[in-house]
Amino acid sequence: MALVWLMVFLTSVSGLLQMEEDPNLLIKNLRMEPGERRLTWDLHGNVSEIMCFINSKLITKAIDNNRYCRFHVLPLCEVKNFTISLTKGPPFLMGIQYPLQEGNPGAAAQRLDCWVHDVDFLTCSWEVGREAPSDVQYRLYWQALRTHREQECPHYETDDRGKHVRCRFNDVSRLPKQLQILVRGTSHGARIPCLDRSVELSEIERLSPPNITAMCNKSYSMMEWKASSHVNLRFEYQLQIQKLQENFFQIHNPGNYMARLKVKGFFRNTWSEWSAPQYFVCDLGEGSQWPNWLLTTLVLLGTLLVPGLAVVLCGRYSVLQKLFPPIPHMKDPITDNLEGSKLVAWEASRASREDCPVAEVQVLGET
Repeated sequence: MALVWLMVFLTSVSGLLQMEEDPNLLIKNLRMEPGERRLTWDLHGNVSEIMCFINSKLITKAIDNNRYCRFHVLPLCEVKNFTISLTKGPPFLMGIQYPLQEGNPGAAAQRLDCWVHDVDFLTCSWEVGREAPSDVQYRLYWQALRTHREQECPHYETDDRGKHVRCRFNDVSRLPKQLQILVRGTSHGARIPCLDRSVELSEIERLSPPNITAMCNKSYSMMEWKASSHVNLRFEYQLQIQKLQENFFQIHNPGNYMARLKVKGFFRNTWSEWSAPQYFVCDLGEGSQWPNWLLTTLVLLGTLLVPGLAVVLCGRYSVLQKLFPPIPHMKDPITDNLEGSKLVAWEASRASREDCPVAEVQVLGET
């Protein structure tokens, strides 16, 4: 089935060259409106539905009674093929190229890569074009997709030839969440094409693994952590626990164990690196050092026991009896002296250290 292919190159403000069109076509004057980010045309007649493609990939459908297609972002540097086709009726295909290529593509920067790291920083790197002139210099800008506001990167790094090949933004929280990154080149003797890339900061963030804190004993272990990010709000985690040369993801009676953690943004594909392994002591065996909370508890108990021990000692050495003498009562000369007493061997030849009065008791009879 033959297709009607009309490649249109316009020489208007958008830099496209237009060929002669068939006067009987339903769609004419295909053109790009960069400020509105839309591909539009003149429609003569009724059509069911118009589909819009970029480099043969379906992107969107026409809106406003099939008057135009709106794109979320347009390329600023790389030339791409924009085409439209009809879903019903005779085969129809029309296309244009956008934007207009300026200068030698081999002189443009290459291999542009950007990533968010260490919570606050956005870094981009690129390579010098293989066919770039010796005096070429590159500068990087970000552009907001909605407002087209631009800002140049403030911190560049250079290679051994003095060419900018890397730059860093320090406060990513101030940047729009969706950006178009551009690397523009300059030279005294040639026009240098630019290089662009559309990015969503949450998709290019390389998260740092969070630190783990834990409270544990012989029965359980409670671990906590917190990931930090200005561009991702939800996270997924993987926790790896090493104990007795085995890996566990649930802990019962944990004992002593080692753990590490990695994180990624929710619905994202890139995981962070593993955190440094952390060792947790939950089972104190013989010879193990006691934790601070246990030592504090023992000191408190000792403080409470000292008064009680003093009372016992005072009672043992009759201090309380001297301070609070007992009330006199009637004595049984036999039972009161013998009950609960100790039998001590008496050495008649040994002088006593105290002068103890001795009374003779005569038993007269039993009652």
